[in-house]
Parts: sequence; structure tokens; C-alpha cells
Amino acid sequence: MRLLGLLWDRYAAEVPYARTFVQLSGGIFRNDHVALRTLARPGGGIATFERVFERFGWKRAGEYSFPDTHLEAIYMAHPDGLPRVFISELRAERLSARAQQLLSTLPEAPPAPEPVEALAEWFSAPPAPQESSLLELEKESQYGAWLLAFGRKVNHFTGSVDDVEVWQRKMREAGVPMKADIEGAPGTALRQTATHAATVPVTLAAGGTRPWPYAYFEIAQRAPHFDGFLGPQARALFDMTKRGTV
Repeated sequence: MRLLGLLWDRYAAEVPYARTFVQLSGGIFRNDHVALRTLARPGGGIATFERVFERFGWKRAGEYSFPDTHLEAIYMAHPDGLPRVFISELRAERLSARAQQLLSTLPEAPPAPEPVEALAEWFSAPPAPQESSLLELEKESQYGAWLLAFGRKVNHFTGSVDDVEVWQRKMREAGVPMKADIEGAPGTALRQTATHAATVPVTLAAGGTRPWPYAYFEIAQRAPHFDGFLGPQARALFDMTKRGTV
């Protein structure tokens, strides 16, 4: 699908671990899902991204709640077996008044364009936050700080594998920093792990840049009969974009 291909090209250009995975797999990339983050507000949130993917045939197939991080999420499936789309949103009204004020500085999304190339640019245009806002908001919501830094950019892509333990070892042997454990016990419907987040320079409103964790590459082993996600696993992977994650 052209849109996912364009988003992958932009993402992989900034996440070297994704390129390493493709090299190790002989140039083959089976994508289990792509994940996006957003802020729940009028003109934004899950509904904004959901409408975009509905144009291309994806339909909502599951819903999830993460109350401790003030997040809600859905996943979308495609009748032709295209990769799943996982969309999460931050419910700012559950945060402090100060956090809500900081999040209100995130520019509202313009209407999503129709042409696919322009749509890929719409997803990829980051905001330019105040450095002080990033650092202050991070104390209450690292997800919120990520939105200030990266806006509508893809959060991660996911390689579909037959054995997540084998691939965790391969990536480590290739020098890729990996999550310490695997989410999901052997034999469960979904097992997942991830690289550390690649750090990229964030352009600041006052000029200059600051490094910030952007995106990790996820690896997933999925049972043939299982199409959704497991909430506790997804919750653990949200934390991979924290600064200082080891």
C-alpha cells in the first residue's frame, strides 16, 4: 500500500534499527502493524487518523484502555490482510491543568489531504516545541512530551517473525540495543519485544535542536488465529520512548 510505503521510508531513514532488521532478514520486511499517537481533542485524536485509513479500506477491529497513562487506543484491520494500524490517544482532560495548558500549544492538524504523497507529508511534519515545555510536560506524561516533539509522525513499525526469541538474539548480536525482556510468555497468542528508541534532533521554537527519543522498532510473533493486541503488552511498550530507557 503506497501510503504505508512512504511512511516506512521516512521512518526507516531515522530509525537505523529498522534498517538492520531488514538487512538481517535478507531484504524482506513483513509488517505486522504500524502505530500512531495523537491527542484527543476536537479536530484531533483517534477519529482523525481513523478517517484517513478508512479511505483505504481499514476498519476498526478492537479497542483498548490504559487508565494509568490516560490513554485510549484502537486497532484497525484490512480485509485484504494489509498490516494492522494501532492508534492511541492521550486524554488530556485527565491530566493536571498545567499539563493541559502545555498540550494546548501543540498545533492543530490541518485537514488531511487526499493525494497519497501529500498525505505522507501530513503525517511527517513535526511541530517545533518550546524546550521548556518538553521538559516540564515530560515529568507528568512522557507520551505528551513525545507529541509536542513529533506530532503526527509514525511511532513505530513492527516486523512479523516466526520466533521472537531468535530475532531478539539476532538483533543483539548485530549490536542493536534491545528491550531487556519479551512481552508474552511462550505459547501465548502474541509475543513482542522492541529496540530502544532511536534519538533524533527535535527542532525547537526558539531555534536550534535538542535530542529526543523518537521511535523504536518492534518485533512480534503472532499466533495464526490471533489478530488483535494484548493490553498489558502494549502498555509496557509505550514506555520505550522514555528518555533513559534501558
